[in-house]
Amino acid sequence: TGGTASSVLPHLESSCKEYCFTDVSEVFLRTARTRFAAYSFIRFSLLNIDSDPRRQGFASGSCDFIIATNVLHATPFMRNTLRHCLQLLRPSGLLVVNELLRTYSFAQITFGLTDGWWLFSEVGDPERIGQDSPLLSWQQWQSLLASSGFEQSHCMQGGSFLNDQAVVVAQAAPTQSASHSDSCRRRAGYLISGGLGGLGLITARLLIDDGADKIVLMS
Repeated sequence: TGGTASSVLPHLESSCKEYCFTDVSEVFLRTARTRFAAYSFIRFSLLNIDSDPRRQGFASGSCDFIIATNVLHATPFMRNTLRHCLQLLRPSGLLVVNELLRTYSFAQITFGLTDGWWLFSEVGDPERIGQDSPLLSWQQWQSLLASSGFEQSHCMQGGSFLNDQAVVVAQAAPTQSASHSDSCRRRAGYLISGGLGGLGLITARLLIDDGADKIVLMS
């Protein structure tokens, strides 16, 4: 629906070459074209992440970031979905997933009335057999991301009523040539604009975990 895009796009306007807004249906794309018409660097494309992105006009390794909010769980086979996400990412690219980690009554009597909520059960997704919802726990995400080829992953949860909502960040493996320049890269300084926002802090944590020791957060 563009809820996440509306928060992210203003921070990317001066630094992003291209932002691709995708959906499985043309309906939301039409609405998004009107809503985000002011952003010249955005394009709109149909994408079913359950199918091979290359057959839908997306080159392998063409994305630095993939941002998905409350959407990946609605695909039939999670392992298939995550492998296609990895296929789209460049070496060391990041997958940022905003998802609920467990279901609750309100979700079951609202989203539970839609066909997509039960798609995982109808097709018999082996990762979610016997579950009463398509949502994954952090342990399931962590295991699936690792077995799907992501090098590392991290989970952040809110407090209080946001405790069940999480932002999961997973990183694709670097190329072999990139590993030779690790020491030089770690000695470099990093300036993160929008550094006190969610994506800025996520990026800073990942850099620190990778050995960076000079980071400036601007906001």
